[in-house]
Order: sequence, then structure tokens, then C-alpha cells
Amino acid sequence: MSARITLHCDQLWKYGSCPRMLITDAVTLDEARRVARAEGWRTVAVGDFCPGCSGTGPRPGAPVVLLHPQS
Repeated sequence: MSARITLHCDQLWKYGSCPRMLITDAVTLDEARRVARAEGWRTVAVGDFCPGCSGTGPRPGAPVVLLHPQS
């Protein structure tokens, strides 16, 4: 069995929204959000926000974070 949790940036503007997302192989939402925080994402009561929209700026790194590599 495999699981994949994708966090989408919840930033909204008048004519659109942020297209950024973070794809993880986390098993729980808490685990996915813990990884997202390490990548500069911010989680508040109204949603999840990518580094660019949360004010921390973009961080270099892979767009996919593997927490449970397959053997």
C-alpha cells in the first residue's frame, strides 16, 4: 500500500490562486505538514501557504520529499 499527501498553497487573489504544491509520501497530514514547515511552508487556521506566499521566500530543493523510500 502506498500513500501520498499533496499540500496545495491556499493563497487566493482576485483572479486566481497560487499553483504551488508539495507532494509527499507522508502517511498522515501532520507528517506532511511537518515536512512542509521544514521546506518553508506555513500552516495557519485558514490553510497551508508555500514559501513565496508565506513570506519566507523560495528555498532550493527537490519538489518531492520522500519520507518512506521503497525497498
